[in-house]
Amino acid sequence: MQNVANFIKKLGENYYLDFIIEPITEDFEYEDYYLLVQYQNKKYYELNLELIKKRQEDIISNLKELFKNSIPEILIEIASKDSEQTNAFLNSYIEAVKINLRTIIDDFQIEEPNSRYYNLLIDDFETLQIVNKRYDERYFSDLRTYDYEVLRIIDRVDKKNYDFKNEKEISIYLIDDHVNRYELLCSLPFKLFHIGQKFIIELERIKKLNTSETNNFESSQTVNSLKMKDTYFDKFCELIDDYTILKKSTAIGVMIDLQLCIKEIKSETLLELQQQGVNRNDHLEFKINEVEKCNYDKNADIHYLEKWLKNYNITIEEILNNTFQNSSITGLIDSHYNDMDKFSEKKDLAYNIQSDFYLYFCKYYADELISFFKSKMSIEKEKDENSENGNQLSVNQAIILLDRLGVFNDKALENLSNVKKAKLISQLIGKNEKNIKTAIQKLELKPNEITPNYQKDIDKIERILDNLE
Repeated sequence: MQNVANFIKKLGENYYLDFIIEPITEDFEYEDYYLLVQYQNKKYYELNLELIKKRQEDIISNLKELFKNSIPEILIEIASKDSEQTNAFLNSYIEAVKINLRTIIDDFQIEEPNSRYYNLLIDDFETLQIVNKRYDERYFSDLRTYDYEVLRIIDRVDKKNYDFKNEKEISIYLIDDHVNRYELLCSLPFKLFHIGQKFIIELERIKKLNTSETNNFESSQTVNSLKMKDTYFDKFCELIDDYTILKKSTAIGVMIDLQLCIKEIKSETLLELQQQGVNRNDHLEFKINEVEKCNYDKNADIHYLEKWLKNYNITIEEILNNTFQNSSITGLIDSHYNDMDKFSEKKDLAYNIQSDFYLYFCKYYADELISFFKSKMSIEKEKDENSENGNQLSVNQAIILLDRLGVFNDKALENLSNVKKAKLISQLIGKNEKNIKTAIQKLELKPNEITPNYQKDIDKIERILDNLE
């Protein structure tokens, strides 16, 4: 349970220590630091706001990754436990996270002594003159060479007995500097609390699902009666079925949620397929059907994004891997457009970009999930189809043959949907419509997407056609 332990540990750390440094520390990069502060009765330099923001992003990114890795770890651990053991196990982690959250709540108000971020900003003109000297190249060189110069600065600051409130509320910094610094430092504990609270919600959801599954299994011994409420699969379907979601989220926020859901759905599905009484293919067909009936744009391929990718000189891989932070598209694709100025060009642009990306993400991850479900049933289906008649073509092979014969290019068929094509061909070859539809979709696979089994089907049809010559 290494990921879970690391998540709880990282959640509870005092991150303000990451933003400050003692002036006499070796390898002290003076150009990175902006302010002098008094923290826990000692003097420190504080990082400039840009570097604090970057460090915060790294902290949150690392914590989210631990979060995503922790849930599958927990699911695997409880698979061998009974209901009582599972609840005790989950409760121990819930309580551990709650302890950290109580501390994080105190961190919200950084101007209060209870906050681990509480500090006094050394804010007077005399100190400003001293601090500004570090930007002079000659003085910077001397300062790096002689530690006693640094000690002299700190000694002068110590003797001032600084109290901002008694300085007639005069500050050497602009009011925007104070506001931006306050908001930035406050934002981290709020984000940490949100992640910790979400972790607890996930564990509570697992407890609820575990109790529901146990009760249903004991009463019926089948998975057909399992309740699928509040699972990652339900969440996934909600995300791709909700066109209004950008009013409360961002395109990137949806993408990250969909990525997390898919990872967890795979664990959920594998767990469900291990239960007694499951008809494997029926269960997977049900899930495929649930995804396909969601109201997402089935045509939202990469062409939806081509103009944006070209305009902002970025690749779809950078977007999907969430490595686009330094791009000019960042503020448009990962910001709440609803909070932007009404009727502004920026808001309209952000809405158009995020709408296109949202539609693309929905189809992209829906296709990925459907492919996963099909991969768990393809082997069994192949055996069933081939066992009917050793000389009879499988559904995939029949569709490949019809394609090679030019059937799908006929004017009577070319404008029909895959569903209608499947229905018509089903009457011809006597196979299941859904399987035929899936086989027709496979005709559009790119070379790098073709599986070894599917390639065998292609090769078989090629041999049949070659023998006709």
